[in-house]
Amino acid sequence: MLADRLLAVGVADLPQPGCGYGGRSTDAAPAMRHIRHLMTSHPGLSMSVLARAAGMTPSTLAAALKDVEAGRSRRIQASAADRLLALGSGAPLPEGQARRCDTVDAAPVATHVRHLQLRYDGAGLALIARTAGVNPSTLAAALADHAQDPARGINRNIAARVLAVTDLPAPAFPRHAGVTTTGLIRRVQALCALGWTLASIGRAGGTTPRSLCDLLRTQRSTSIQRSSVLAAWSELSHRPGPSVTGRRRAADKGWAPPLAWEEHTIDHPAEFPSGTRTHRQTRVWTPELLRYEIEFLTRLGLGRAQALQRLSLSSKRARALLDPPVPAHNAESQPTTPVQQKDAPAKEITAWKDARKQQSSERICVEHSNAEHQQWLPFQRSLARRECHDETHLAIAALVSEHTAGAGVDDRLGK
Repeated sequence: MLADRLLAVGVADLPQPGCGYGGRSTDAAPAMRHIRHLMTSHPGLSMSVLARAAGMTPSTLAAALKDVEAGRSRRIQASAADRLLALGSGAPLPEGQARRCDTVDAAPVATHVRHLQLRYDGAGLALIARTAGVNPSTLAAALADHAQDPARGINRNIAARVLAVTDLPAPAFPRHAGVTTTGLIRRVQALCALGWTLASIGRAGGTTPRSLCDLLRTQRSTSIQRSSVLAAWSELSHRPGPSVTGRRRAADKGWAPPLAWEEHTIDHPAEFPSGTRTHRQTRVWTPELLRYEIEFLTRLGLGRAQALQRLSLSSKRARALLDPPVPAHNAESQPTTPVQQKDAPAKEITAWKDARKQQSSERICVEHSNAEHQQWLPFQRSLARRECHDETHLAIAALVSEHTAGAGVDDRLGK
């Protein structure tokens, strides 16, 4: 049929300067004004639908409408102009011909794409299109046309490919509602503690090391970072990495490995890693807790020193917890002197000093007896009051005092 139509085309049918389509053309202004009126009064009608109803291509109708509205002269085929003018008057409007025969409704495709993006983190339109084997720009243009005009369809082959996609590969990852930024940072730190570098984690998650550094530095996450970290965690958390330096640096920073976390605790900021203790993790010890730990380790066959070493406690610290020092004499229970009292009057302070300087004969004899008792020492004065000595000392001092009181001081010095 196409060959017959081509053979029927003559020279007069070809467009020529000054006469349009071989004398079979007409001014496009009346038809364009009618088309603009139809599109204004019927918002559901698109230009492509009207063009196909008139036997024209949408691009030809769009170019003619643009030239007429710009004030430029434009000619179109007379038969096409007649069909355009007949729309809405002699011929019914093409309500049922909103889509081409090779297209289907785009609403299910748009809904399916939205569901995939809700189910997966990092599920961009480009990833969905590549997974379906479709050009990303083609799918984006079809969905954009559908958003502007719901009557626009989408190619049935493209729709079938997109609707067949049920699961997405990495870097997309199923979305978890409980994943927090704290959990993402702990996952990256755990992978580093396992021996994986940021470059390896980025390659496994489909992101860059700079993005992971920004996550650790700012402690703020995006949906792309979340999907990348979760994808890398799913792939790398069950096997050790090759970087010994990275493992040592992570240990110096106190980062716990993956086995120290549980899936239901890693995202809670108040939780701590289990099964490991780092030098940065300080534990509040109480006497009851320390006794319990030592008894438990002792039942396992460890000695006290080994138990304290296992608990990372020194013997001095353990003694301070288990055997607290006895507090000194309470200052409140001790008798205070007028000198120690800030508000004591001057008269009392003077009387106290005079009484303190007075030396009785009994006290002097006791002091001399103490010096005589230890003959290699010179005379010493005991500053304690008599009432502070016990009964035994007073009794002995009284006997010695009688002996020393009868002898002169010079005689005793001569001895």
